[in-house]
Amino acid sequence: MDTPTPLQARLLKAVQNLAYDSQQLLERAHNAGHTNPPPEVVEQVRIGQRSREQCETVALAVGVPKAWIDYARAAGERGSRWQPGQVLLGSGHVERHALITALRREIHGLQDMAGVGAAYPRRVGLEGDAVARFRRVMGMTWQRLGAVSHALGLSQEERHQVWQRGYRHWATTVADQLRGQADHQLAQRWSQLAGADFTAAAMPVMVLQAAGITPDDIATQMPDSPDRMVEHAAAALTTADRIPTALIVDPDRDPDPAADITAAIDAAGLTDTPRARPDSGEDALDAAGSRQELGPGPEP
Repeated sequence: MDTPTPLQARLLKAVQNLAYDSQQLLERAHNAGHTNPPPEVVEQVRIGQRSREQCETVALAVGVPKAWIDYARAAGERGSRWQPGQVLLGSGHVERHALITALRREIHGLQDMAGVGAAYPRRVGLEGDAVARFRRVMGMTWQRLGAVSHALGLSQEERHQVWQRGYRHWATTVADQLRGQADHQLAQRWSQLAGADFTAAAMPVMVLQAAGITPDDIATQMPDSPDRMVEHAAAALTTADRIPTALIVDPDRDPDPAADITAAIDAAGLTDTPRARPDSGEDALDAAGSRQELGPGPEP
């Protein structure tokens, strides 16, 4: 039997109490004589379930054993709220290699998101609100992965491992992947990303911040801010657009962004970054944006 760390206990508490709250909502509706819960109760339960699922995902990402997560969820559904010192059976050991590999997949997903954020507005006209929604979701995803990276205590080498995409800059790889995608494919990816449940996505970030992870901790782990990531992707896309498909290019040659890159960034609507607010889901964006970039720019 092992004892969870304070951070793990915070996440397990969130899982158990969210499961408890959802179950209590359903029981109160039943006791009030409703054969089926009212729509507003159903929606509250769905939000709680999505938030709990997000917390479970982050708990797994920082090394909480799945057996502990399953137990906390079941205890909440049985009507028990989290108690300090709650006994958890089984080993708390999770292989670090598995955690780093999982984080690498998530970071690559964030890089792909930056590519969509740069590519889709280049092709279609979007209202400012649509871009703002996308930026909120990406900003919250960025914070979550930065917090997980801090919780894992990544070394410089491990950070390089999770961010790299072969021998080229990640933005170049992402741009190459996006070049052949049709408009409807990009539109589908954009809608899926921008339409994510922001409240649920924010829940584990708030839990991690309550556990003591600060915006500076997050920014230290992330080589680029969300806006800077989109700028990298926009630059790589502009460079890729200039290169004929059959042309072989020296991968070590530096790109020449020039005016077209600026125009691409302007088209994406991501040049002005508002100051983060504690409740906005965009904490640490300014802090990260002010840091010196840790890697080279996109390669052609």
